[in-house]
Amino acid sequence: MLENGRIPLDDKRTLIGRTYVGEKIYTKLVTAEKNRLRKKLTIKGDELDNAGAWSDMNSGPKTEIGSCKISGDVILVIPEKSRQALAQFSTIISSKSREAVINKIRNNAAGPTFYLWLLSQIDRPDRVGDFARDLDADTYFPKNCTHFEEIKIYFDTVGACDAVIESLKKAWLEYAQTYPERIEPLAWCNECGKKLPISNARLSWSTETQEIYILDGKCLDKYQHFDELTSRQLSTITHSDLEDLVEKEGLSEYDVERLTETLTLWGALPINCPGSVYFIQSEKTHAVKIGFTSGPIEKRLASLQTAHPYKLQLLAALAGTVAYEKSLHDRFAKFRLEGEWFEPHPDLMAFVSVVRLGLGHNNSQERTE
Repeated sequence: MLENGRIPLDDKRTLIGRTYVGEKIYTKLVTAEKNRLRKKLTIKGDELDNAGAWSDMNSGPKTEIGSCKISGDVILVIPEKSRQALAQFSTIISSKSREAVINKIRNNAAGPTFYLWLLSQIDRPDRVGDFARDLDADTYFPKNCTHFEEIKIYFDTVGACDAVIESLKKAWLEYAQTYPERIEPLAWCNECGKKLPISNARLSWSTETQEIYILDGKCLDKYQHFDELTSRQLSTITHSDLEDLVEKEGLSEYDVERLTETLTLWGALPINCPGSVYFIQSEKTHAVKIGFTSGPIEKRLASLQTAHPYKLQLLAALAGTVAYEKSLHDRFAKFRLEGEWFEPHPDLMAFVSVVRLGLGHNNSQERTE
């Protein structure tokens, strides 16, 4: 029923199967229902009251009230004072419906798999478009694969060059950012090659040999016979944890960067994790590192400094995601030296200057393009 002439707030989203009326109309409806039951069942008194309490008057959705046929799921009869509440409810429902329709159209247009999504990008005049056109002509491509590693294994099998793998990474990251709900986080054991849920995978490393592994339980036990490994469940690992492998465990920065990229492609690390994209320069070599951190930039700078013999300087930083970091890597790929380190080309340094002035992109949509 109504409270002070309005639909109760906790019921606004659950109107389906309910009847909201003013007290006078409700009394008339109950009377009509009792008349129907009295005629149909030939009862009266307490027996009639009990029958009315159990009738479909209070159970909805209904096909009739009294002798009146009704259609639809809900009868909504409300006083004038409640029109504002109804308008608010209608706005909520219509906006949710519109969003659902848009998502359905988008999903159907792009197709349910990475391959079909990629075909929808075939007219793009960029690297992803080139990759899509090449795959369209590849009759052996595993069209139903739903995981990055499975597709990469195919390309490794046919001897694809590094440029093809880089195109795959770029396309997959864009796909994963657009449809994160389609990416099931999985891992592959470095020892036996078995596909694992990340809850069953272990991130293991040796401070003695500087090696990093993704292992299942059995393979981890086998490795422990030869080398004492530190191990953590992969599903608990964050970007900050990986950064600590360099700072606290002394592991190779390059190896950790490759691991971070792999885990992101596997869906084990979120691609849209909020953080900062930074530009750090070596005062000796002048090379510029374009990186991402989910923690304080000062902590990341200190972590990197422990692994470098020359002083590092923070040039600029801005809010961003892993996806934006990867887009910058692609943008300045021709200046790449190794990993995330780039030649201080005038084009790159001009961009850094723009970021330093606070004029860099702040729109997440722009970052994905």
